[in-house]
Amino acid sequence: MARPREFEMEEAIEGAMQIFWRLGYGATSLPDLLDAMGLTRGSFYKAFGDKRAVYLLALERYENQYISKGAASLKDQGNGAPLERIIGLFERSFAAEKIQEKKGCLMCNAAIELAPSDAIVASLVRSMTEKMQTAFKEALASIPEQINKGKADVTLTAIALTNLYFGAYTLSKSEEKSQDWRPVLTGLLSH
Repeated sequence: MARPREFEMEEAIEGAMQIFWRLGYGATSLPDLLDAMGLTRGSFYKAFGDKRAVYLLALERYENQYISKGAASLKDQGNGAPLERIIGLFERSFAAEKIQEKKGCLMCNAAIELAPSDAIVASLVRSMTEKMQTAFKEALASIPEQINKGKADVTLTAIALTNLYFGAYTLSKSEEKSQDWRPVLTGLLSH
């Protein structure tokens, strides 16, 4: 009879996500990972196999906890008019970033560190990027100033917003001053 698992899977993946987010994949040693996950080596290898497998699970958790929720907030009409939803996403995201030790975005960190040499990580990064871009596009589609621009321009604006969003996360790791997003986004979207 096999021994029952003596750890909570969700807590272990959360710990892994946090340590990878803070240190990066390459700088996270196995002892760091075991400590963050609350696991012994034996339990770790039996449950996950290796560090990369845990990293992929951590990226999936990040997508579910942050990217999917951000995309959903852009689509949720209960969060106000489309422009307010976009501004609100930026304001909430970067207010939270101040609290989170300037870790940036785990997806952005993965895009820089592993995606160039790991096809599966690259695919996960593309999926998360596309999810946000689609959500921005859907929000933009009902802003009067954007409606008159046509479908191609709405798509280009969604791409620009996605790049601005993830680029700001990347820069937030080193910037001391927070951005006032309302005038930036209002100006960008009213042209």
